[in-house]
Amino acid sequence: MPFENINNINQPRSNLLKLILFTVLAYGVLIIVAFIPFIGILGLSLISVPSIKLMLEGRKWESMICALIGSSLLFFIDWTLPVFFTVLVIGTAYIYLYCFNKNKSPFQTIIINSLWFACLIILYVLAVSLARQENMIVSFMNNYRNVINNFPNDPLIKQYMQLMAISDTQFKTLYEQSKNIFIMLPYLVPSLLLMYIFIGSLINYYWCISIFKKSGIILKSIPQFKTWDLPWFYVSGIIIGLIFIIIPHFNPAYDFVFDAIGINCLIIFGLFYTVLGFSVLWGMFDKFNISLMWRVLIILAISFFLILIIIIPVMGVLDVWINFRKLERH
Repeated sequence: MPFENINNINQPRSNLLKLILFTVLAYGVLIIVAFIPFIGILGLSLISVPSIKLMLEGRKWESMICALIGSSLLFFIDWTLPVFFTVLVIGTAYIYLYCFNKNKSPFQTIIINSLWFACLIILYVLAVSLARQENMIVSFMNNYRNVINNFPNDPLIKQYMQLMAISDTQFKTLYEQSKNIFIMLPYLVPSLLLMYIFIGSLINYYWCISIFKKSGIILKSIPQFKTWDLPWFYVSGIIIGLIFIIIPHFNPAYDFVFDAIGINCLIIFGLFYTVLGFSVLWGMFDKFNISLMWRVLIILAISFFLILIIIIPVMGVLDVWINFRKLERH
């Protein structure tokens, strides 16, 4: 079972004051590192741990109080953020309790938690847009497009061109070649955000495993990395993405939408199979008893070469049929 031997009667009760302080410090870390790549995910995945612990101990009201007090720190940034994060943390705590009662696996817990986070973001954007009587997404996209269109006329860009001795013709050529890529970037936010949320939920589960173990609440460990696997039908995500990208161009508006859908699919499922490819590689390391130092050096070497990076997700896809690691599949 996903959560083993949790006995709310025999388990020692956690100190509420200490958990509230833990939550406040976690939010403080989140505020400081929110925009630092990867470090921000660590802070985000840490804020719900105290509330989850209280919820698993059967102390629901105290779990809610802990979430509310910690989230109140964000009031100084925007009054809507405390509401969003309070609901997020309480919902996450209830998800862990639900998964315990329904005997869900670790990855099911992570996926449900990720979906909850994603749905809450959508609801938050809709609620704020209605409150302000302005579509946040449309407004952002219009402002972003204006910035891209006026990019060559920006005074800072002009100064940079003079400093680097770049002629107007050279910059115009480079700008025209890159403009479509810059315009496409905001449309890739959905897939990137989903990946960010999933990784955050995965780290959150690891936080819970390591922290709860010290107080006697034992969560079932996530399977060894070398045994990670995906159902065969996930390959359809890669296929759908490729189909949308290679559809012949017939209408500029539809072509852009199809490309955006295809790239988003490739980002999501490509990352899944990249992780699976590294899992296959790690299994091969174990098979040939390669030392940890050489494993790290090989992975670093792969990361510096684009061709080798492309091979990794291909290995993940091929493993569906070849089964390099000889896993038992049903």
